[in-house]
Amino acid sequence: MKNLRIFSLLMFGLMIAFSSCEQEDDNQNTECPQLSFGQDGKKLVADFEGIEDLDTYEWFVDGELVETESQQNERDNTLDLSSYNPGTYNVCIKAETPDCPEGTEFCREITIEEEMDGCPDLKFTRDGEYLFADFEGIDTLEFYAWKVTGENLENGEIIENEGTSNQGDNKFSLENLEEGTYTVCLISESPTCTSTEYCEEITIEGDGDGQGSCPDLTLSSEGSIVVASISGTDDIESFNWFVNNEPLAAEDLQIQGTTITLDLSDYNPGSYEVCVKFESNDCAQGIEACVSAQVTDDNNGGGDDGCPDLSFIEEGPFMFASFAGIDQLAVYEWFVDGVLVETEDLQSQDRDDKLDLSSYNPGTYRVCIKAETNDCPNGTEFCRDVVIPEPQPVDCTIFKLEYVTTNSAEFVNAKGVILFGLDDNSVVWEIDGNQVTPTTATGHFLILQDHLQQPGRYEICYKAESSECGSLQECVEIDFQGL
Repeated sequence: MKNLRIFSLLMFGLMIAFSSCEQEDDNQNTECPQLSFGQDGKKLVADFEGIEDLDTYEWFVDGELVETESQQNERDNTLDLSSYNPGTYNVCIKAETPDCPEGTEFCREITIEEEMDGCPDLKFTRDGEYLFADFEGIDTLEFYAWKVTGENLENGEIIENEGTSNQGDNKFSLENLEEGTYTVCLISESPTCTSTEYCEEITIEGDGDGQGSCPDLTLSSEGSIVVASISGTDDIESFNWFVNNEPLAAEDLQIQGTTITLDLSDYNPGSYEVCVKFESNDCAQGIEACVSAQVTDDNNGGGDDGCPDLSFIEEGPFMFASFAGIDQLAVYEWFVDGVLVETEDLQSQDRDDKLDLSSYNPGTYRVCIKAETNDCPNGTEFCRDVVIPEPQPVDCTIFKLEYVTTNSAEFVNAKGVILFGLDDNSVVWEIDGNQVTPTTATGHFLILQDHLQQPGRYEICYKAESSECGSLQECVEIDFQGL
């Protein structure tokens, strides 16, 4: 029994000793400093408790020692990564002390993103039924959008948002577009880019027409005037003109934008076949259009009645008078649906030989030019039906205020307003009810660092007047971080 008591006392002593050692080990672990650091843009700042008492610690990037912070060397407790290439890095701070001989560390993965100053050079390419955005910096651009307009769009316009903020796929499908020619634009804006865009004319051909990427060509004639309308190419001078199979020189043509006019009034009376032909590397099969033009005695600069051969061409909402001898005709007049709307007089400084219908409502109008001269006392006229199309609507529902943050900036973006035809003088920004002036040229977004110094919650409001969408107004509450 005595031996059993001694054995029990011995075991109890060993348990106390073991417990004491275990407690001592725990005390040793708690003597290690609790390291940590925060991120401010491309700078990392050590910010742990007791940092002022720690004599030395070290910064490591991907396992490599890059900087030692020592109290003897006026340390700044920061690691600057601004010289590092974009990418993800494993950054650690490590320290050893007499009370922590085995050392301790704190690590974080830090991502350095590529910064884009100013406006990106937007660009896209076509591959079959898709358009692919393929410009430099696309992987870091927070916002850009596809804008598609064309006469065959039921809603007048298509907007598809892209960029890292919208998780887009950087491509636009043409599969749902009907046959026709469309203007496709990439548009973008950011705190460092007021607005920028890149546009191309894209032609969707009908099934089995074999046209490939050939431009569109339409040819019409009225009397001795032949008019060609071309879309899908800017290389207007590469089209070849023929009259009864005889080639024409470029100086015989009148070119205004994508409309080309041929005046045959100086030709002898008769019937002429006028053909226009085009061929290029992208349009190897070529295209051709022909039309018959009639030249009469009246067309030929004065038959028996001596009347001028009036004519005009149409380019959008503008009518341009275009006929032989226009510079010698003292006076002629423009009529719309039989009503005199403008007089062109050589004695007037306002004569521009042009009629502007851009203020007219959509519809079809009968437009005529008329003139009387001493040799043509009964007068003569030239008339054409002109169609003013319905305006293309804008999707006003895409407007909203967005709070956006980057590594070094915070801003509120008025999304969509770049498309709305804003009255820039009507734009008003408010922070908590106080009006502020944006530092950007257009006022499409508000850079918060320009107006706020303290982190916290704020209400940002935007008001503006738009010719497309009327009054715009919205507020958003944001949590300003003060990056």
